[in-house]
Amino acid sequence: MKLEDGPQTFLMPISARVVAVQDQYGVVCFWALCNPEEKQTERNFHIFGTGHHIPNAGLKYLGTVQQMEGRLVWHVFEDLGHGSTA
Repeated sequence: MKLEDGPQTFLMPISARVVAVQDQYGVVCFWALCNPEEKQTERNFHIFGTGHHIPNAGLKYLGTVQQMEGRLVWHVFEDLGHGSTA
C-alpha cells in the first residue's frame, strides 16, 4: 500500500478475506484468503498514521504496522461503504 491520504482501490475476488497486514521490505502489505476464480470487485482501503484523524463511520479495522523500529505506526482499514463488481 502507498503511504498517502485517500482511498486505495484494489481489484480482488468478491469473497476475499484479509487475514494479515504487515511490513514487507519497507512496504505496508496485506494478504487475503480468496478463490482467484471468483468474480472480482473493487475494494477500497485506507491507511492512517497514529495521531491522524480517522473517520468513525464505514471503516473496518484490519491491522497495525510498525516501521522504522516503531517510529512510524500505520493503521489499515477497509472502507465498507464503497465498492463495485467488475
